[in-house]
Amino acid sequence: MQQPKTRIEQDAIGSLAVPEQALFGVQTQRAVNLYPLCGEKPLSAYPELIIGLLQVKKTAAKTNMATAELDPKRGQAILGAIKVLLSDIPKNEFPVHSFHGGGGISSNMNVNEVIANLANRMAFNQPLGCYSPVHPNDHVNLNNSTSDALSTACHLAIINKWQGFSTVLTQLSTTFVEQGQKWQHVYKISRTCLQDAVEITFDDFFSGYASLINRNIRRISMDITELYKVNLGGNIIGRKGDCSAMFLAQSMSMLNQVMSTEHFTHSENFFDSSQNHDDIIAVASRLELLSRGLIKISKDFRLMCSGPETGFGEIMLPAVQPGSSAMPGKMNPTIPEFLIQSCMQAIGRCNSVQMTQDHGELDYNAWQSIVIINLLDAMNCLENGINVFTTHCLSHVKPNLERNQSNINTLIPTLIKLKNLQGYSFASQIYKESNGDLKLIREQVKLAE
Repeated sequence: MQQPKTRIEQDAIGSLAVPEQALFGVQTQRAVNLYPLCGEKPLSAYPELIIGLLQVKKTAAKTNMATAELDPKRGQAILGAIKVLLSDIPKNEFPVHSFHGGGGISSNMNVNEVIANLANRMAFNQPLGCYSPVHPNDHVNLNNSTSDALSTACHLAIINKWQGFSTVLTQLSTTFVEQGQKWQHVYKISRTCLQDAVEITFDDFFSGYASLINRNIRRISMDITELYKVNLGGNIIGRKGDCSAMFLAQSMSMLNQVMSTEHFTHSENFFDSSQNHDDIIAVASRLELLSRGLIKISKDFRLMCSGPETGFGEIMLPAVQPGSSAMPGKMNPTIPEFLIQSCMQAIGRCNSVQMTQDHGELDYNAWQSIVIINLLDAMNCLENGINVFTTHCLSHVKPNLERNQSNINTLIPTLIKLKNLQGYSFASQIYKESNGDLKLIREQVKLAE
């Protein structure tokens, strides 16, 4: 077979062959060789993070041009390349392992090399791999480093991802409200400790779910707001002087311009930003709490639709697929179960995120890649599970009218009616004297009315 054509590039380690037409370069290729995927995902699987890194590099280039630290020709070439990449991310150009040693340097250099090569080819008609006049370190990485560029990009990625995810959560809450209102005339029996309790409407019941989801939206939104504090310009470990004072002074106004907002500010302490990323971990903790709430809701649906003859049978889920390969007529609650599985998977990823705070030694927490890919994976997993549940289950769920009517006329609800009419002691005495005979208790209710 014909061998793929390559070019030879140099770095501080030595020479290495790189695919001839690749926009990435030698440092990316070293990472590809060192860290095989083996079932894991490459950087290209996380477009939000790539977009975040490109927006950081765009901010850096514009700021460096404004401070006259980057000449206009190089700066415009970098901006032109970034514009092309943002319009259509070429996935094959970001092949590095999504997590790797070195605190994310391979991801940062992958982006730097792609920008530099594309800028040189587009603006100066230079061959790939020459890195002149635009160099990935000297110009694309000017006044930023892996530390602050990746950290800021992670914040941008999560903020971006939350915009879509919050919409999905809001739709879930809205659908619960709509279904509650649709079936507000139908009463069901409530349960405490899985034992019969008082009667409530489906509107009452579903309103509790909607409230839980809305509360989680508010909580996560508050944590997302904290991510508008970034450490761009506090590069390496946060000390002043590792980027120019002019860059530091202008970087936030430029980032806000690039992101079309006014919310971004510098972190209060750059050393803290280098040592910790608990602001992102807080989002993971909230997502874990949300996931556990969604598991509870999904398990409730499984209980309420259990049967069809020997279970609760209070609600009827849409039949979406056969429930058994051996038992004809069986319909399983596969959609709530899918949401449960999605939440379980998300919880595992959120736990991985939270672990990283324990292992950030001394001046730099090197595990940012684990943080961002697991958090984005968790949000993707939850978003998909919630979408499936809302579309294929909740939107079409119906109460079993006959079963619910029968349930609310059973012993405990009837005794509650008697208690409300005659008091707890009287109802308890009647229960004792009748030995729980429902017919006799109903007669007492009629007399009390």
